Amino acid sequence: MQIMDNIINRKSLIFIGLIVVSILSFTIMQTMIKKMQISSNINFAVTSLSTVNDIISQIKEENNNEKNNNSSSNSNDIKSNNKPSLKDEIEKSKSRLSKEEYKAAKSNYNKMTEHIDKLEKYKKNPYEYDNQSLLRNAPNEQIRQKIIQTRISHLEKEIQTFYNNIVKIIK
Repeated sequence: MQIMDNIINRKSLIFIGLIVVSILSFTIMQTMIKKMQISSNINFAVTSLSTVNDIISQIKEENNNEKNNNSSSNSNDIKSNNKPSLKDEIEKSKSRLSKEEYKAAKSNYNKMTEHIDKLEKYKKNPYEYDNQSLLRNAPNEQIRQKIIQTRISHLEKEIQTFYNNIVKIIK
């Protein structure tokens, strides 16, 4: 009888030990998975930007910082927001991107900045960019405003698309 009790006690201890080891293993695995998820994600300067206006203001700020850094005597100036620019993120990603991906990310960035410039200029003077005379020939002010707003929306959508493409590439 005592032998049976010893065997049952040993099996119970082994079972409890296995449960403890399983719980510890599970906890360690969860921690490792969380760390891997955090470290594998790039800390994008602008990923949280969901609207075109956020993207535009971020890119304009980056370009202003870049111009200021280029014109100042100290090239090691600290950026005001301590975030790397989208352009910097593309450069940091270069080593793990294929040549085509890197080129596509840079191309999307350049197109995005061009479209931001176009948008700013169009907002200032839409008639200057009325190549098809749609505004001049519009029957009334309401239709003119609709044409202007449609053009602005189109440019904003393209900016958003370029931004999304960059994020997809460098992620």
